[in-house]
Amino acid sequence: MHIKHPTALEVLLDQANESLTANGHAIATWEIPGFYQDTEGHTLAKRRMEKDAQAAYTTALAYRLSGTAAYASKAKEIIMGWAVVNREITGADGPLVSAYLGVGLLLAANEIKEYVDWSEKEREMFTQWMTRVCLPEWDRIPLRNNWWSWSLYAQLALYRFMDDKLHLAEEVTALKEHLDHSLSIEGFIPEEASRGKHSLWYHYFALAPVTAAAKLILDTTGEDLFCWVSPGGKSLQCAVEQFFHYVNGHLKEWPYDDSPIFPAQLSGGTWPLDLVEAMANIYKNPEFERFVATHRPITGNININSGHYHAYAWIYPELQFQD
Repeated sequence: MHIKHPTALEVLLDQANESLTANGHAIATWEIPGFYQDTEGHTLAKRRMEKDAQAAYTTALAYRLSGTAAYASKAKEIIMGWAVVNREITGADGPLVSAYLGVGLLLAANEIKEYVDWSEKEREMFTQWMTRVCLPEWDRIPLRNNWWSWSLYAQLALYRFMDDKLHLAEEVTALKEHLDHSLSIEGFIPEEASRGKHSLWYHYFALAPVTAAAKLILDTTGEDLFCWVSPGGKSLQCAVEQFFHYVNGHLKEWPYDDSPIFPAQLSGGTWPLDLVEAMANIYKNPEFERFVATHRPITGNININSGHYHAYAWIYPELQFQD
């Protein structure tokens, strides 16, 4: 008997319908301790925006794909909750977490930008919150590893929402410089390679935002960084293909640890399926397609500590390629 699996759109709409009853969790001072210093405190603090980004993103994407106003209304409610209430982001991991979750709110905002019941005054309040509270945190990140990858992606998403072409162009240049400096000729990420058994995960966690940033740039300006080669001979394509080689049955050959952390069982809610499905759409590589085909529908990497999406690069990747 043939079992009919739900489509990605059906799963999204189910999740969006659940989100219609969600309440916001914004707080005036959002303090996120360092994960490795205070794992429990970090997890609890982060859950506030994990819940809200998931509710806003799923309803906003459902609005774009269905046109149902109730979805846009809920996304707006969640987004504006943070814009009105939050005044400060603190803690060791505040800059990083506010980038990789805050970009989920920005992606949601972009989907409902033309929603008639989101007033210009409210949109301006949201923009002011992003530029006055979030942006300074992202901009002051001193690290040039995955932290900067998420910062650049969040900034690009902000400037696209604001339709600020000048600052967007500056961040495109910054992303190109980042790719040139952070990747090796072979396609590895040296700053993430030093993390032992976590090194493969951190390669994924750094590639997800830069590939999502490249898609944002392609959609916004038409410039294609997926096939771009930097002045130093580095390329996203090489990095993606190198990473895929190891996750596709060659984990034991990973040069930085002979037993890297990897999901015990792959599913639509585990990394790196979200990234690989997105890259299957970009590069049309049949091996990428084979890797993800039996695990569809792919939703996105779920944080096992909370049950919510961990970060907002490729959530419902298949639907991100639909107009």
